[in-house]
Amino acid sequence: MKSLNTNIILIIILILFVSTNLFSQENKSSNEQTILSLIKRFSDEDPFVSGEAVTKVVKLGNQSVDYLLKSLADENDDVRWCSAIALSKIAPEGKKAIPYLTNALKDKNSDVRWCSAIALGKFRNEAKSSVPTLVRLLYDEDRDVRWAAYVSLLKIDKNSISKAPAFSKVIENLETLTPQLMKELKVPGVSISVLKDYKLVLSESFGVADADSKIPVNNKTMFEACSMSKPVFAYLVLKLVEEDKLDLDKPLSNYLEEDFASDSEDYAKQITARMILTHTSGLPNWRKGGEERDGPLPIYFKPGTKFSYSGEGIYYLQRVVEHITQEPLETFAKCNLFDKLGFQSTSFVWTAKLDPQISTGHDTSGNCNKRSKYTHSDAAYTLYTTSEDYAKFIVEIMKPNNSDEFVLSNDLKDEMLKHQVSADVRDVIDRPGGSQGLFSFRGLGWGIDSTITGNIVYHSGANQTGFRCYSQFNIKEGSGIVIMTNGENGSELWQRIISSVGDL
Repeated sequence: MKSLNTNIILIIILILFVSTNLFSQENKSSNEQTILSLIKRFSDEDPFVSGEAVTKVVKLGNQSVDYLLKSLADENDDVRWCSAIALSKIAPEGKKAIPYLTNALKDKNSDVRWCSAIALGKFRNEAKSSVPTLVRLLYDEDRDVRWAAYVSLLKIDKNSISKAPAFSKVIENLETLTPQLMKELKVPGVSISVLKDYKLVLSESFGVADADSKIPVNNKTMFEACSMSKPVFAYLVLKLVEEDKLDLDKPLSNYLEEDFASDSEDYAKQITARMILTHTSGLPNWRKGGEERDGPLPIYFKPGTKFSYSGEGIYYLQRVVEHITQEPLETFAKCNLFDKLGFQSTSFVWTAKLDPQISTGHDTSGNCNKRSKYTHSDAAYTLYTTSEDYAKFIVEIMKPNNSDEFVLSNDLKDEMLKHQVSADVRDVIDRPGGSQGLFSFRGLGWGIDSTITGNIVYHSGANQTGFRCYSQFNIKEGSGIVIMTNGENGSELWQRIISSVGDL
């Protein structure tokens, strides 16, 4: 009898085991079908449908990871993207996903790369194997991807973020690359000045000031600063603000009325100096026929509502400044800035005395263009200067605790270099590694790139006479560079230099 009872118990246990196992298999099969059904919805054209599917997959946690690893390699972009989103939400669980997400950093779709990079950051130091690929992503063509890579590297291994190369290596690269680019791009002359630790530490000259005369470029050779004239003018404007002679936010019509053409008579009374310096005035870059003929000057949109680059705005503000000071711009600039800095080779106008120092502009083939003689100053583009003088001007802006009486107050310098307005219509400058740009802004007279490691202030310039130039500085680091060229292909030259050396 006892034996019979034992057998019955064993049979019951066996039945329960089989039933439980069958139930487990059925439950597993049911979950599998649920997950696969949800993943199928990742490709739905309605983002709310795919988003809801991601949420439900995430609730299943680790159960869904194996299936998501397969869908992360799906042919459909949306399926891969949603898979990366789900894995990023499940993380830091699902550690087996790390090598798969690392591989997804190479995905052709930037959204997949972006989300995979963010997901890897959640695993922190357990995702160290992904570091080399994330570092390469700091050079990705998509700025959001660069940012995601940087943020994740901070979490996984901040020491892996490449530090700037030794300064000597940067200079060596600069000295080797510049002549190569000059030859390739047919740019006859280049002058470069480098700033480090808030000082001018290097000035280099390359090539000739004039392709016909073969006069070599030296540290006294003057170039057209082109639109790099604008920040110098902005500095002078802010000195007037500091002296309470001009209000940044008072309508300029209060100082000097202008006859504008617009679809609203109110617009003429709304333009302020701040709007001019941030290029939000509504004025065109240049009016039809140019500013010299004093033809109709249009306001194309309500002042202060959006960014649109305007040389005419700068020229109007120049007229206001000249009215306030009762001096031509060149005289005002010379007395209040150039002489105080000891500049002998900087001027808003051409003079016979300076002419031997002024280089000639060249076309795309490296042939001489007609030489300019700007006898009337225009704050938007007529500045003649050397790379060394311009670099010294930047030093005065960057130098901490600068006690020179002619220097702007710290409050106004901060205002000048503050993000005044978004300028998304302008591409950020291509720089490597931690200096990669994310978003573009305008300060007062300057462009500002928000990079993954901080702000880089810059301005470029291009004149029809054949000059191209560029300057940038990092006030936090005390670093910067000024590049001046006398060839129409100079823009490509400085862009390729900056994309190589980044933030010096």
